Amino acid sequence: MRKSTSGFTIVELLIVVVVIGILAAIVIVAYNGITTQAKNSQTISAVNTWIKALRLYETENGSLPTHNSCLGKTTTYPGGYCYDGTWSVNSSFLNALSGYISSYPEPDTSQVNAADYPQRRGALHYRNGSGVHYIYMMLLGTNDCPSLSSGTYSTRVIHSNNVECRYTLN
Repeated sequence: MRKSTSGFTIVELLIVVVVIGILAAIVIVAYNGITTQAKNSQTISAVNTWIKALRLYETENGSLPTHNSCLGKTTTYPGGYCYDGTWSVNSSFLNALSGYISSYPEPDTSQVNAADYPQRRGALHYRNGSGVHYIYMMLLGTNDCPSLSSGTYSTRVIHSNNVECRYTLN
């Protein structure tokens, strides 16, 4: 009497495991890329909304606010800072723009270069000593700076595979 055998051989099982491993690796890489794109989209959208509020403020008041501030709510940034451990969300800035923006959009707060610049994340409004207003925006996984709804691209600082984009508002 012959005994019938059914099932898979060890080689067939190994091939299936290898194929599943390859597919899993592809999915993980694609997921990480999509996550990075989503974080950048969140930041770009938040910055565009802030710039629109700044422009409305400027139209009504004749100039942009003089307060330097990270963009977001007072609770947006872990540790409270968005740039070099000295910049935080300024309540006076939020109060000045409260009539021009219904909610305070939050950019992504991932750090662009944790090793060299542990506090560079999100976005900020900066007025230098000469009265020039800037928006700084940190993006992940790219070296390119997008065009914004308003504001002129000024310069970029590349941090590994991340970028700090700077735009002038006047």
